[in-house]
Amino acid sequence: MQRPDFVYFDLGNVLCFFDHELSARQMAEVAFCDPATIRRLVFETDLEHRYETGLITGDEFVAEIANHLDHSFSAEQMLEAASAIFHPNLEILPVLERLRELRIPMGLLSNTNQAHWGWIRRQNYPVVEGWFDPIVLSYEVKAMKPARTIYDFATQRAGVPADRIFFTDDRLDNIDGAKAASWQVAQFYDAASLLRIVQSWS
Repeated sequence: MQRPDFVYFDLGNVLCFFDHELSARQMAEVAFCDPATIRRLVFETDLEHRYETGLITGDEFVAEIANHLDHSFSAEQMLEAASAIFHPNLEILPVLERLRELRIPMGLLSNTNQAHWGWIRRQNYPVVEGWFDPIVLSYEVKAMKPARTIYDFATQRAGVPADRIFFTDDRLDNIDGAKAASWQVAQFYDAASLLRIVQSWS
């Protein structure tokens, strides 16, 4: 693999780990229902997808849940419950530090929604803050990986040819989408494996 001119990182399960089951339990507490109901309404329909592609707002996301359950609750509490599910992958810090030493610029490319991103930013995680420019988020672009649209947009934002971009993501479908956009890719398994790739560029 040739040394790239730019590196994009996925967010979920690369820079930060997350737990959908925790989200379902916390949202169920706010909604006074069982977690299975939340899983069915949010994760087994297109509701989450529409929120992450910016087709609906956070308030509209919560309103649809409330409508299905036929009772109301605090949108702020529900979005907090849906978002307080992340913790940083601190083992990836040596990868980021090595890329900075190599003077290879880094960007962030994530399928996420406004509530999740806002919650993560408020935590000031050392694996997120201060490393990435540009930050390309699905809800802002209104397109999600593995759709070609978001990779083409990210290529333009990186300002280098597509074949000079390296990307890592834990999901194979997103890796395949990046490969189809002519990016160099490696599926993310753990920080140690990724560091070995980065060290080969020295």
